[in-house]
Amino acid sequence: MDDNSVYRDLFFEESDDHLQQLNDNVLELESEPDNMDLVNEIFRSAHTLKGMAATMGYDVMTKLTHKMENMFDFFKSGKLKVNSDYISLIFKCLDRLSQLIEDLRDEKELSNQQIEDLLAELEKVESSVTGKKTTAASQTSTAQSPLTSVQEQLEEADLDVIQKAAAEGYHAYSIAIRLDAGTLLKGPRVFLIMEKLEQEGDVIHTEPSVDLLENGDFETDFKLVFLTKDNLDEVKQNIEGNSELAAFCAEEFAEQKHYGAAVKSQLQAAKPQPQTQPAAKPVAKAQPKPVQKPRKKGEKPAHNNARNQSIRVNLTRLDRFLNLVSELVVYRNQLDDASKRNSEEEVKDSLEQVSRLTSELQELVLKIRMQQVSVVFTRFPRMVRDLARDLGKEMELVIEGEETELDKTVVSELSEPLIHLLRNSADHGIEQPDVREQMGKPRKGTIKLSAYQEGNRVNITLEDDGKGLDPQVMKESAESKGIDTTGMSDDELIHLIFHPGFSTAKKVTNISGRGVGLDAVMAKIGELGGSLEMKTELHVGTKFIIKLPLTLSIIQALMVKIGAEVFAVPLDVVERVVMINDEKDLIKTSDQEVYRFQEELIPVIRTAHLLQIPDTASTKKFAIIVKSDHSYHAVLVSELIGQQEIVIKKLDAALQKLQKYQGATIIGNGAVALILDINSICQGKKESQK
Repeated sequence: MDDNSVYRDLFFEESDDHLQQLNDNVLELESEPDNMDLVNEIFRSAHTLKGMAATMGYDVMTKLTHKMENMFDFFKSGKLKVNSDYISLIFKCLDRLSQLIEDLRDEKELSNQQIEDLLAELEKVESSVTGKKTTAASQTSTAQSPLTSVQEQLEEADLDVIQKAAAEGYHAYSIAIRLDAGTLLKGPRVFLIMEKLEQEGDVIHTEPSVDLLENGDFETDFKLVFLTKDNLDEVKQNIEGNSELAAFCAEEFAEQKHYGAAVKSQLQAAKPQPQTQPAAKPVAKAQPKPVQKPRKKGEKPAHNNARNQSIRVNLTRLDRFLNLVSELVVYRNQLDDASKRNSEEEVKDSLEQVSRLTSELQELVLKIRMQQVSVVFTRFPRMVRDLARDLGKEMELVIEGEETELDKTVVSELSEPLIHLLRNSADHGIEQPDVREQMGKPRKGTIKLSAYQEGNRVNITLEDDGKGLDPQVMKESAESKGIDTTGMSDDELIHLIFHPGFSTAKKVTNISGRGVGLDAVMAKIGELGGSLEMKTELHVGTKFIIKLPLTLSIIQALMVKIGAEVFAVPLDVVERVVMINDEKDLIKTSDQEVYRFQEELIPVIRTAHLLQIPDTASTKKFAIIVKSDHSYHAVLVSELIGQQEIVIKKLDAALQKLQKYQGATIIGNGAVALILDINSICQGKKESQK
């Protein structure tokens, strides 16, 4: 297994952080072009990213980052003035670097062709500053002396090892390697080169010494003697597979030259020895370690390809977690002792403490899983900036409440729906600057993204001060698509925007008009157990409100019976519970049953029939009034058990396909109860009525 694999996850996580920081800082630099402190911070971050890529051997990333870093250097020196075009070029580089990292995650080989266009643009900028064409060839130093692989300092013990190894079929090679002059971390680079060689054999001697090489205490050249059963071409291929090499040479080991040098050094033992030592290898050099079978050409090392699922946790929370677990251990021991002495009172006391501790642990673990929505929000200022340029509009994004926390599972899925909503506001909401000016509005439009906690839910709002939605435009667009709008109110017309495939865009662009819109947002929010509301006013603006549960792992639920079976209904969709004493309370129409609720007739869902469960004979039932997709439904159940906090467990694939359950939970007696997916059930009811 490639030794780099140990560090891959760390590299990806750190690279993501640096790229996000670069995006944020470069965006800020566009509005503060003379802020040299910011330029220095950007330069340091780019430099670190380049060093990390170089250390991992990702040469394509290193080249692009190095060229991009040169632009920051020109900003620092004053040779270039920050402007919007340069910022856009840097953003293109950052986007490409993100794509390269994704390719690496997917075990794809990187090629120079992926960055040729950007390197050409960057070199054009560089040429405008330096006055000369900059190419990769011109960056290679020609002033260095010719590279030679002859070692002068081998000891007799090393020569003895070579002779004995030859008898066992090993070949000895003299190798000299020259690193690129701009190599940042020479020590780690040498370590990776040596590790790759030692997968196929043994390095028995280095110049300079191993200590000096690992510390990076040398210029660019180093030499070594290598024992292997590979032939010379295979050895050269091994070396060529490394990054940041300016040149190298490898040849068959010339024993006589080295033997003469060793004898001469023994005769001059009284003289000070040069500062080179044999590599720190085991004494029994005559038996080199068995070499691994070389990988076939093109074969990739095995890596863990899963996306990083780590989360950063405040240390105080971990300390609290440790303290609670310690307390739990104490009371567990007390329980054990009390049970042995048959002390009922002590068992009861200890159980109360254990109950308290488990509740605190549960609450703490939920907090540990929490992540600030800033993880998602921070990428949007850059996105709005790019949208403004593409659309020829002036707009700014105002963010509030980014410190609000949500379960990591929810946060990680939040990006996609918010991107849809932001693009919708930028394209359909904010008007062109001249139009806004004629209407008495500021030329620059404002999109406001905010988050705040409300009970056990988090509300995320996105509002713009744009043109809002016109019911008549919606009506015309709907009728052109064959949608019957007869008798629809203005509010119903407005909410057609959530209809699958609905779009008011006059033409298809990269931003909108492809029929993938707010219906997809609604579906995604529904998957997260949330809801989406919209408020709009013509020529004033539009506001979207996303309501999400704090966590997807533990929820408050209403436990009910349908027939003889126990089910759970998520409490966040429950508006009210009413008792139905007589079937006459339910009104039968030509095609369905309805129930009168708040001066409105709402559809009735007989869950026993829907789930194919034998119903109880009693006429006394309970109607759980739920709200799904802006409309109420009456869900009938046989019996109410009560409210409980339940832990959601995933279902197997077969039950997931039914689309009636969002999970399962284990109740107090150890039995399993299914959790009803109210949104899917209500949506299914609507579809069946069409």
